[in-house]
Amino acid sequence: MAEVKLRALGLREVDFGDFDRYLTALTEDGRRIEILCKNARRGKKQNPAARQLCYSEFILSDRGGRYTLRDADLVHSFFALAGDIEKYALSCYLNELTTALTVPDFDNPALCRLLLYALYALEGGKRDPELVKAAFEWRIMAESGYAPDLTSCGVCGEVIENPPVCFSVRAGTAADAKCAKRVGGYAQLVDSTLRAMLHVLIAEPNKVYAFALSGPAREQFCGMAEEYVKYHLGRGFESLQFYRSLQAPMK
Repeated sequence: MAEVKLRALGLREVDFGDFDRYLTALTEDGRRIEILCKNARRGKKQNPAARQLCYSEFILSDRGGRYTLRDADLVHSFFALAGDIEKYALSCYLNELTTALTVPDFDNPALCRLLLYALYALEGGKRDPELVKAAFEWRIMAESGYAPDLTSCGVCGEVIENPPVCFSVRAGTAADAKCAKRVGGYAQLVDSTLRAMLHVLIAEPNKVYAFALSGPAREQFCGMAEEYVKYHLGRGFESLQFYRSLQAPMK
């Protein structure tokens, strides 16, 4: 039985047996792991660092990829998000989406950084939560092999040099206005929507959420991002339904 030391962010907790708990965590290398936390529900045995929304340094026992918690030291807690029910629900959705796009045996370091910076942005309170959500959706899909193509026309294959630029959620491609009109299924992008999409797809993880949008561009950017995730993953998310149930229509 080997001992493993690593940093990871707690994504989800599931009670097991009478006193134990499984913690789904995302390592700093972007790999999803399951950690058995024995006696985690026994008063003094609880370790507050081995919890959902905590980024911690773990010491684990490893038995062929089956991890058991030995100890954990907190690096940063995002528990403050629980003080705002909408932000907490949104963070749960970001965690659930990340869980759906990660696998136990594959490292993707960008995902951990992307999620951590999203949670920092929500925690800081200076970024529009809807834009944080949409930027995260666009970028995590791109990092997971579902990147939209905005550089060339998905119909004729030519580089799009002049506006307007159109985009199809289903095709995941852009098109020039002439081709878009000919084949259908494309929506014309507001100029600032296109700029925001390009920004979140190529920016460093710590800069992904550093932008602002308002009006029709914000509505289009956010609406397309959510639709893009649902269509290309072919599923919905309970945490997203809960988050939406807490909201008035998007402002």
